Amino acid sequence: MKYLASLLLLVGISVVRAYEECYACGIVTVEDDIKWGVEDNDWCIIGSKCNNSNALKQCFSFPDYLCCEGCNVVEETAEGKWGVENNHWCGIKDSCFSNNNNNNNNNQAVQSNYKYDSAIKFKEAPGGYTNPCQKAGKIVKENYNGVNGGNSLYVYLPYNYDKNKQYNIFYLMHGGGENESTIFFNNDVKLQNILDHMIMNGELEPLIVVTPTFNKCEARTFYKEFRESVVPFVEGKYSTYAKSTSPADIKASRMHRAFGGFSMGSASTWAVLVNCLDIVGYYMPLSGDNWEANGGYGKAKSVADAIDKSGLQKNQYFIFCATGSEDIAYPNMNPQIDEMKKMPQFIYTSDFSKGNFYYLVANGKTHWWGYVKHYIYDALPSFFHEG
Repeated sequence: MKYLASLLLLVGISVVRAYEECYACGIVTVEDDIKWGVEDNDWCIIGSKCNNSNALKQCFSFPDYLCCEGCNVVEETAEGKWGVENNHWCGIKDSCFSNNNNNNNNNQAVQSNYKYDSAIKFKEAPGGYTNPCQKAGKIVKENYNGVNGGNSLYVYLPYNYDKNKQYNIFYLMHGGGENESTIFFNNDVKLQNILDHMIMNGELEPLIVVTPTFNKCEARTFYKEFRESVVPFVEGKYSTYAKSTSPADIKASRMHRAFGGFSMGSASTWAVLVNCLDIVGYYMPLSGDNWEANGGYGKAKSVADAIDKSGLQKNQYFIFCATGSEDIAYPNMNPQIDEMKKMPQFIYTSDFSKGNFYYLVANGKTHWWGYVKHYIYDALPSFFHEG
């Protein structure tokens, strides 16, 4: 069994206090007709959901771990194939691999069972997450010839990356005066450590993260190189949900592709949103406003107009914005966000099963990667569950 606390706590279950209901159904002991389990090193009560539901029992991991609702494999052990849903390990059902359950890669929006928080607040990653992880992913430098000439980027591959599995992919852009190495090698960031710990602890499904650069063009115009050069190069070499690098397959896999960036990289993000909605489903602009127009209303309207032009439904694009209340970007970003909240194209909530747009403001935080990496920690788990 994976990561389950091995044995009973020293404190007896007769101690009078409130206990949570167990997430899974593994019974450790029974006392006074109450069934008890142990999860996260604490006692919990086996709930009534475990009594009569045959649907719960359709995978190898039950009762210690529930069966996954979906079929996305995160890890395979001798016991079977595992997924992560609602921040818990779950067993993949055998039915996922029958002939009638092939993984169709289309653009139809499908609602997930992920348990969202409707109003996410700023929370720093646990202290240990900024340190190297025992199950560390791999960072690869890649060189490519793009529309703006020779260039390079870095690719983060999760621990135990398997070229035969499909991975969601997140393109993340640096800020002004930085380059493609900043996010993984600058001591203020080293985002791979946070990603490694999140994946190891089941908070995030394994994914690929790419750090390109706009230094051969401009932040606002990088979307051209992104579409024409970066995506075909990266996804032609690494395993994503794109069946091929044809325009049709890149578009069909858009809900498994995200773009984000900090500062001037946020300007790149808004530009990708305005110009590449057909190939990207999720966006994370961090501490930077939309440079495609002027004024709060104009900036918001240019995004809304692009959405209208795309013909997408409201559950086919998702935007998670973040900045600090003392960030130099806040005075320009805030008016745009306020105007977007008034527009029908945007439904404001961090529960992406019910809306498509959210804005996290971290009290007292300034324009620094040391804070921004925690915005990513807060936002990224909400991505890739819809569609």
